[in-house]
Amino acid sequence: MAKILIIEDDPYLGSLLVRNLKAEGYYVTLTADGRSGLETAMSGSANLIVLDLMLPQVDGLHILKAIRREMINTPVIILTAKGEETQRIEGFKAGCDDYVTKPFSLMELIARIRATLKRSGHREIPSVINSAGIVIDPDSRSVTFNNNKMVLSPLEFDLLYTLASHPNQALSRNYLLDEVWGEDSAVSNRTVDTHVSFLRKKIENNPDDPERIVTVFRLGYMWKV
Repeated sequence: MAKILIIEDDPYLGSLLVRNLKAEGYYVTLTADGRSGLETAMSGSANLIVLDLMLPQVDGLHILKAIRREMINTPVIILTAKGEETQRIEGFKAGCDDYVTKPFSLMELIARIRATLKRSGHREIPSVINSAGIVIDPDSRSVTFNNNKMVLSPLEFDLLYTLASHPNQALSRNYLLDEVWGEDSAVSNRTVDTHVSFLRKKIENNPDDPERIVTVFRLGYMWKV
């Protein structure tokens, strides 16, 4: 899953972004000032940067210009306050990929992150997962459970692989819908619950008291190992 670097000095907003982006399945790093944000951004380890422009020590525009001078092409979404049109224009000139105006909708920011990652060509690298007695091979789309081959529908396979790819990480129903059914799908969150129920009957010793696919109250599900 993509690695998101957030450079934001507002502690409430920073923690809110971290919590919600992790719930969407991203790996998240938060830095709370411009100097540490610049150092982290310079490492080039992030797949996308969410960058506040108004930062202590080193401002966001300076960070953006600095990483672009070093030929670091990590996509950047800048956060600006209302009325900062000049700063937004300067941000695009410096090489940002998108911007969101404060106050903003979390769902809008998440949608822009997904779209920016896709435009940048970010793709997850499929790998075989061996977890909790289950082996999942995305190349052959095969699943074995306690050395016995399982029969899963395509959607069940995709759902299982998505969950198992994020061990011990809570994933929201909306994230699972987007990853498995697609962002343009018209199905409801209830569809996720139904397919989780199907999976539990196939891989849980007691589907009514699951040990692998556990429910995260009011959010979604977690692959527990």
